Amino acid sequence: MSGYDIIDTTFIDTSPDVVWKELVAELNGGASWWVPKNTFEPGDVPPEEVGGETTVTVHPKGMDKGGPKLRFTARTREVEPGRRLAADYVSGAFIGTCEFVLEPAAGGRRTRLSMHFQAEPQGIARLLGKVADIGVEHTTATRAAFARLNQLVGGADEVTTEAGRAVRRTVRTGDGARLAVDVYGPPPGAGAGTVVLVHGWAAGREVWTGVAGRLAGLGHTVVAYDQRGHGESTLGSEPVGIERLGADLADVLAAVDAKDAVVAGHSGGGFAAMAYAIGHAEDAATRLRGLALLATAAHDQETPDSEVKLMGNPVFSWALRRAALGRKMLAKTMGPGVAADALEANRRLFAATPGQVRADYFRSSRGMDLREGLRAVPVPAVVLAGTADTVIDPDLGEAVADALPNASYERLADLGHMLPLEAPERVAEAIAGLA
Repeated sequence: MSGYDIIDTTFIDTSPDVVWKELVAELNGGASWWVPKNTFEPGDVPPEEVGGETTVTVHPKGMDKGGPKLRFTARTREVEPGRRLAADYVSGAFIGTCEFVLEPAAGGRRTRLSMHFQAEPQGIARLLGKVADIGVEHTTATRAAFARLNQLVGGADEVTTEAGRAVRRTVRTGDGARLAVDVYGPPPGAGAGTVVLVHGWAAGREVWTGVAGRLAGLGHTVVAYDQRGHGESTLGSEPVGIERLGADLADVLAAVDAKDAVVAGHSGGGFAAMAYAIGHAEDAATRLRGLALLATAAHDQETPDSEVKLMGNPVFSWALRRAALGRKMLAKTMGPGVAADALEANRRLFAATPGQVRADYFRSSRGMDLREGLRAVPVPAVVLAGTADTVIDPDLGEAVADALPNASYERLADLGHMLPLEAPERVAEAIAGLA
């Protein structure tokens, strides 16, 4: 047989929407899960659009391992976003067709992904077919790529953190950022309710350790992630902005298939939570049960140039990395009498955030005013502020509660800005009350 007619099928442990994003990203040159055997170079029209052309290179021995390279051009013929992409192989090593089909499984929590490859080898591919079974090699490479895709987005890795056992996964955002996500407790929908934790600027998911452990112990599914550019998460192609961070939260909620979740946002994480509730109202109608907003604001976050420059200053970063000096520099962000380990955790997270990321985030809230949009957010909410908060004025938290139609507000005596570190018990109690 001179041609090939091969169907490879697998199940990916996440929703079709997530798998579609990964497939489109890979065909656009993402080089994340089909390497080392296949790489893709998109043309002027992207492959997810009809007429888009993509140069496909097959590396039989692997990238940068020498040997022949099989190149051919795929032209997209039909697209059903989120479900199907069909292309014609119009020139090069293969002439034929290829079709990807994504079907929901397990109530949409999994995806049946199949690839149908029909092609006649040309030139060097025809010669190689005389000494190697290209069909078998195609299937082997495709199945390995699908396995890497499942490892990337399907939540296959289990880790032990200070908050307990977690499933660790990666969520790709709409602009290509990769967000590191930990999921504690039972799967979404199987426990006492889902809680999603969004940290603030120059922190990370570790800031929620005490809160996440308590909530998981109560039977909640707890999702904590590093915002883009923080911790193990990468930056995407779009600049840091409040709307973009709200969209990131939407991507995380979709990836874990959260329903009726309580979203807790601390400081800038609160900005992201509010931006999601306002800008993704239709999605929030099914995914959002309540909001816990901690040491945050909806307006009046006009970070001056001097502070933005400080955040990115290499000398400032150097000082933060000196434990005693760094703790002293950040002491005013926390209340009086704060525990030494909480102060050190704050310093370590702040120091670990790249200076440019800190600067970009602190700049991003300029001009933000979410108050009018909050008036249309119907879910129950609790807003907490520390009386000793010197970073965000507690009065601004009260303004958040005033703008929301169904919110309570409480000032916590002698606590500063870092409420998840300073008072994890009280924060967990407030969140659990909404879940």
